[in-house]
Amino acid sequence: MISVPAAEFSLRTTLASGQSFRWTEQHGWWYGFIGPSALKIRQEGDQLLCHAADASLDANRIARYFALDLNLPEIISSINVDMQIHHAIAQYRGLRVLRQDGWETLASFICASFNNIKRIEGMIDRLCQAYGQPVALTPPPFDVADGGPARSAAPNGRAKGGGVNGFRGFSFPAPDTLAAAPERRLRSLGLGYRAPYLKATARLVADGTLRVEHLQRVGYDATKKALLGCDGVGDKVADCVALFGFEKYEAFPVDVWMERAMRYYFRHRKTTRKLIHDYARRHFGPYAGYAQQYLYHYMRNARPRAAA
Repeated sequence: MISVPAAEFSLRTTLASGQSFRWTEQHGWWYGFIGPSALKIRQEGDQLLCHAADASLDANRIARYFALDLNLPEIISSINVDMQIHHAIAQYRGLRVLRQDGWETLASFICASFNNIKRIEGMIDRLCQAYGQPVALTPPPFDVADGGPARSAAPNGRAKGGGVNGFRGFSFPAPDTLAAAPERRLRSLGLGYRAPYLKATARLVADGTLRVEHLQRVGYDATKKALLGCDGVGDKVADCVALFGFEKYEAFPVDVWMERAMRYYFRHRKTTRKLIHDYARRHFGPYAGYAQQYLYHYMRNARPRAAA
């Protein structure tokens, strides 16, 4: 058992906020992956209790993934500049932006374009089962007696079936694996028109044309420009990947939910996604991405008072 201090943090709110598509909750535990490592985790007060599939996933890596080193009260203070965001923060206090693997985030959000969260999760499940590597959570802390799921095989325990007394999943496929995957097979997994986009981007990463590790070190503008060079990546997907995969906290993804949220600021004036994006980055400052995540989760799940 690994114990990780987690002040100013809500595990449930963070994992359910649409940033990542590989976590599932069963009987009070969350099952998922940090990079290639499987993890079972729950929150008790200001502590995270974790069981990891391998020793490389230690307390420091877990804390980094959940961005527990960032001063959330300072971030909140910097973005809490109007009543709309104030209501969102109050409703979902403790939400943090995850630090996810850059390649996995890029591939996942290519799959996510023009899709809802449930379908995205299913699509990525099938992709991981077809092309990922099997990972088992053992020993007994992951068995059914402990409240864990008895599932056959899925990247986050969603696939139904029996035969394995515990959680078994699959790592996210490597770029070279997806670059070599037949397009017809990818389409059959539910990717549809996204299949050639994913293959082409995987090839860019696999051959080093797009160096994801380099994007971690450069600024937001350079990161977004590089991402926009990938097939199937537009402004919204590029901003999602920059924010969730490369720690570019000034990124402000704009989708239909954010268009609705931003009506509060534009009232009856006509606007565009670019105007919304540019205004939000000025209005919320260097942590505009945090404001976006609070507003996004608020609009999808709460009854907005300020936006009515």
